[in-house]
Amino acid sequence: MRYIKVLLLVLIFFISMIFLFQNQETLGRDMTLKLNLFFLPPMQPFSLPTYFVLLAGFLLGALLTMTCFLWERLSFSAKLMRAQWKIRNLEKEVAGYKAKTPAALAVPTEAKSKFSLKKAAKEKDEIIAPDPDQNT
Repeated sequence: MRYIKVLLLVLIFFISMIFLFQNQETLGRDMTLKLNLFFLPPMQPFSLPTYFVLLAGFLLGALLTMTCFLWERLSFSAKLMRAQWKIRNLEKEVAGYKAKTPAALAVPTEAKSKFSLKKAAKEKDEIIAPDPDQNT
């Protein structure tokens, strides 16, 4: 996948270079940008080549995109840190409860299951076994 991305980027760069080379005369002309707000007098600072305006717009867009990606990454990092902090606190709470629990109540599950199986088998034998006093 990484190679496909690099190939696409090279292809886009190649096509944009062809565009700039074929339109060199048009893109080399000076462009005057105007800012005409109704409450301020119109402003015309200076003339810039068209290719410079295109490159500056591309650079501005790339910077804004990187800023958005950085903001998203920082927010995910903050969420991850909060979740890890909550996990640590819950693990400490569980450890505290385990420390407070008496050893007699903390019977392993294997011992509980063996005990209940033996008890059930003993009760079953008592029910099935014939009574020696009965003569039938």
